[in-house]
Amino acid sequence: MKKTYLTLSPIALVTTLMMSQAYADHTVLHDVVVTATPMTSPFLIETDPKQPRQPLPAHDGADYLKTIPGFTVMRKGGTDGEAIFRGMAGSRLNILVDDQNVVGGCNMRMDAPTAYIFPEAYDKLTVIKGPQTVEYANMGSAATIKFDREPKKYEKQSSSLFASGLVGSFGRHDEIVQADTGNEKFFAEVVGTNSQQNNYKDGSGNTYHSAYHRWSTNAAVGLTPDNHTRVELSASISDGWAKYADRMMDGRKFLRENVALKAEKKHISELVESIGFQISRNSVDHIMDQTTFRNNMMSFMAPEARVDHLSTQARLFSVFNLGSKNKLKLGADYSEATHSAETWASTGGIWSKTAGLTDNSKFKSYGVFGELTHQHNESSKVVSGLRHDWANADFYGSSNKERSDGLTSGFARYEVKYAGNMSSYIGLGHSERSPDYWEVVGSSTASGEWFNSTKKEKTNQLDIGQIYKTDRQSIAASVFYNKINDFILLGYSSGMISSVSNIDGHTYGAELSYSRNVNDQIKIITAISHVRGKDETNNRSLPQLPPLEGRLGVSYDDKKWSAGALARFAASQSRYVANYGNIAGYDLSSPTGGFAVYSLNAGYVVDKKTKINFGVDNIFDKTYAEFISRTGSSGGAPVNPATTRVNEPGRTAWLKATIALD
Repeated sequence: MKKTYLTLSPIALVTTLMMSQAYADHTVLHDVVVTATPMTSPFLIETDPKQPRQPLPAHDGADYLKTIPGFTVMRKGGTDGEAIFRGMAGSRLNILVDDQNVVGGCNMRMDAPTAYIFPEAYDKLTVIKGPQTVEYANMGSAATIKFDREPKKYEKQSSSLFASGLVGSFGRHDEIVQADTGNEKFFAEVVGTNSQQNNYKDGSGNTYHSAYHRWSTNAAVGLTPDNHTRVELSASISDGWAKYADRMMDGRKFLRENVALKAEKKHISELVESIGFQISRNSVDHIMDQTTFRNNMMSFMAPEARVDHLSTQARLFSVFNLGSKNKLKLGADYSEATHSAETWASTGGIWSKTAGLTDNSKFKSYGVFGELTHQHNESSKVVSGLRHDWANADFYGSSNKERSDGLTSGFARYEVKYAGNMSSYIGLGHSERSPDYWEVVGSSTASGEWFNSTKKEKTNQLDIGQIYKTDRQSIAASVFYNKINDFILLGYSSGMISSVSNIDGHTYGAELSYSRNVNDQIKIITAISHVRGKDETNNRSLPQLPPLEGRLGVSYDDKKWSAGALARFAASQSRYVANYGNIAGYDLSSPTGGFAVYSLNAGYVVDKKTKINFGVDNIFDKTYAEFISRTGSSGGAPVNPATTRVNEPGRTAWLKATIALD
């Protein structure tokens, strides 16, 4: 039976314990503090976002991903970081929530897609490395990242209510409340989240302009007329504010509203295994300003800016059994995104709004895809896929412009399982993408000078991986080589995009991990990741590539008490291309030294339902910054130091309690 995990602050814990007598006991999972997420297969990672992490992740999806080897997070403040995988960011990562593409609204990337994701509200996180699936629109050339709520089956009338929370340093507190009810014919579910933190301090005691508050609510109702049919209508809303340490403006509004309808019918016939559809509407209303959370206003900037992003998506999919060895997935999808913004003008140093929200661009795409799995024998299979998208974009600026691109993507992968608990794969993938809004519109809203001149980007990637598992140990290795033609490279001047060009380049690297159970109580986990790349056109390094990184974790668990230690190491990085990068950021004009950060955690199993975890991150209060970082800029903020990079938080303590209920 599926287990549900619930984390509680001390206040919410008392309430939930009083309710728990209505539920049946079962044992809490013991390996709950995750320090380095292992590979599920050589190209796939699946994990439970409800599991406690060290270092403690922020409320958003990007910071949660940083425990997975190969991921880096670009810090902007206390929240809303940019996820980077194998040195790739932005639209090269396809980020999905319940199979819907999630995008932000800010033309300056205050709200990356993961900013709207509270990881603990989801049941499963999946990372598919490289272009190894064609099922979803906006092909992820670097990776496809999925946050999903798994459907719950009700065999009889039942209800449950959960509350979750966390307390930590710098005034950090998170809460989550989950409730559901249903029977064999009907279900209803609701989840609410809240996260807040004050300004944090680095290891030297410098206070960073980084406080935030975010909340969200999601509700879903549905019908299950039989065991093979499910229809679900869901709606969500979220909002909040955030201070930023890397710029002269803060975000005072991040209103996101979503509604979706999906249905699926399974086991229709021997030929048709399933068929389904999904439609959704997503809107983001975002306001940034330089006065709400700051003492001074910069006269060369408008006092505020408002942008809006409205997107609609539709998807039709089906699965066919073509004999005993072949399974075919077919589908089609459509997406449309309209961006709008307010405009301001200055006269004699006095700013005034010249127009309310006005559309500045529209992006449309139509796509069809197919994925075929051929089970060659009991131990090996071949998976391949092909996708084509018709992408159209319109620019509404000082002069109207339009462009159309045909995008063809595909992959082929061979997977084999050997005797002796070993499996391996080799995959070759190709993906194409058009320049996105942030590359050719958000950066040049007046004239759209790069709208038509920027070519589509073409990626060819080879992935090879292997996993060996026994009862005592696990070894996993994943290596890749990535050749990119017409890579979209951005140049920056004074922190703003000043050029968009196409170059040819390549990247290569690896993620390696090893874990061993020394005995029934002690476990050792290690992981290492590295990526290198070259701009072949200009004969120099590609920008925004993180340095070599490694982790070493040791844990003890006797089923009652647990304890763990984590050491994270990053090498120095002297390969950089100053003022060049991507929509997430650019290389700063200085190298970084290596660093090591140490953290501790412990846990106690109160009973079969309840477990408490607590920990201290950066226990020696080290002052350090990641190589891939934004510039620390005071920008009129009353407390933020102007630093080359935004330093990471200093010593951080946290407390979490976990209850597992059916």
